Amino acid sequence: MITLKKIRTLKPRVQLRKAADVFHEANTEEVEDEYLSAVLDIILSSDLVDDENGEKLKRFFQKGRGIGYEDIYYHVLSILGDSPSDWDKRTEDGDVDWSQRLVLPHMLFLDHLRSPYNVGAIFRNAEAFGVSDVILAPGTASPEHPRAQRTSRDTVNAIPWREGELDSIPDGYTVFALELGGTDVRDFQFPEKGVCIIGSEETGVTREGREMALSSGGIVSVPQFGAKGSINVASAAAILLYKWMESKR
Repeated sequence: MITLKKIRTLKPRVQLRKAADVFHEANTEEVEDEYLSAVLDIILSSDLVDDENGEKLKRFFQKGRGIGYEDIYYHVLSILGDSPSDWDKRTEDGDVDWSQRLVLPHMLFLDHLRSPYNVGAIFRNAEAFGVSDVILAPGTASPEHPRAQRTSRDTVNAIPWREGELDSIPDGYTVFALELGGTDVRDFQFPEKGVCIIGSEETGVTREGREMALSSGGIVSVPQFGAKGSINVASAAAILLYKWMESKR
């Protein structure tokens, strides 16, 4: 268990995260009440914890071991805007260690996606499946939009991105598009080094993007077996990115 002296020397966000971890661990380990009370005082004295949240944390503490300590753990993480994902790879300071992610010569071109939610979700999928860079056509929702940031779980800060037109796609990359009416994703020949164009939620890939894909790597589609004619673009992107990564491993 981390010492009080060590907790007090940490930067504010790291300090709160480590203090939250103490209460998480206290559900499975024997921890002195005096120590836990001191850790709570450190949390309450943080500039990141306002009076309203402080009162909630005090009430959680009164519940004691079990649901009370878990409430403290989750509530402090919510104050930080963190996901309580014990499986994330983290640095010693508790931040997500993006250097641990797989990076492949796979890029995405987001072709006029309007929804910040979809942009954020695609970034989260891209981080999980080895995408190196993302290009956003002008008019695509910004990854800096609060909803995109929230949905991405901070992955918009892990993958380099920039705005650009189709002609900004680097030389040497095979271009293909995710669109209805293409080759089944299970049979598609994914490029070793490529850029996948992902189109608008409503109108799909632009005519220019489709023509570029047809003259290069082709069109890939996710087969569907329901009554609806399509699935969410971020869901389709997740399937595609997994199959692309799998094809190279």
